[in-house]
Amino acid sequence: MKPLKKENINELKEKVYELIAQTSIEIGHKTDGKTMASLSKIFATNLIQEKRFGNMTFNQIQDAFHLGVRFGDLDKQIFLNIRTFYKWTYAQKQLIDSAEYEVRTLGKDPNTVLHYQPPIKLLK
Repeated sequence: MKPLKKENINELKEKVYELIAQTSIEIGHKTDGKTMASLSKIFATNLIQEKRFGNMTFNQIQDAFHLGVRFGDLDKQIFLNIRTFYKWTYAQKQLIDSAEYEVRTLGKDPNTVLHYQPPIKLLK
């Protein structure tokens, strides 16, 4: 797994397109391919450009969508738009940051902290 800031933009667009298509099916939206392609292009570009998301992995983005669909505001209708994607991604980032804080600062065992992911080792 590599951080989003190291992803190839074209590969990331394809992954995001598949994620949006799956999410559309899960929430029961009937969205056309052109709209999903536009959303995936915009969101993939944002994921690479946004410094706050740059160290996240695509698997963590998938987790964000998974949790967002299943545990989002039950009283509100879910819309497939960039704002919703940001909301889910930012919520996931907060979980990850909290887990890292617990391990690095509070000294908790990494195996017991939910959402903790060891740092990515980069080969040179």
